[in-house]
Order: sequence, then C-alpha cells, then structure tokens
Amino acid sequence: MKSMATIAMLLALGGTAVAEEVTTEIKVKGMTCGSCVAAVHKALTRTKGVKSAEVSLEKNMAKVVYEDTQAKESDLREAIKKAGFKAEPAS
Repeated sequence: MKSMATIAMLLALGGTAVAEEVTTEIKVKGMTCGSCVAAVHKALTRTKGVKSAEVSLEKNMAKVVYEDTQAKESDLREAIKKAGFKAEPAS
C-alpha cells in the first residue's frame, strides 16, 4: 500500500520542476549615480522569479537571487540592458 502511494506521488510530480534559488553577480556598466542604481534595481526586481537584488555603484555590480525555474541569468542581463545599461557576467 505504501509503495503504491509513493508511485502515485512520483507520477504526479513527474512533470514539475523544483525551483532552486540561484545567486549570481552581473557586471553593470554605465551607472553614474544613485538614480542609475535605482533604475537597475527596479528592472531586476520586476523580473519574474527574482527574489532580491543588490546593486553597487562603487563595484559596478549587481548581486541577484532568483528562482531558476522562472528566470535565467540572460533574462537578468536583458532587463538591465532594457533599463539602458550594459550587463555582462561577473566571471
């Protein structure tokens, strides 16, 4: 009986992906002031799947926590580009 319940559960979950929180850093070029930081932060936090974003003018860097089933790093870079800035992986 127990094994039947386990099999049913596995079948029910078979098509669903489990979200994992990912943290990434992205270089942001073109920021010159606090308003730029605010624009990048707003663009990132409005991206589906983003849990949090920290943007540093001094480091020209954004640190973003997001769910990997709802967003990709390329989505984050695209949001930054749409806000008017250059974005590239921190590597």
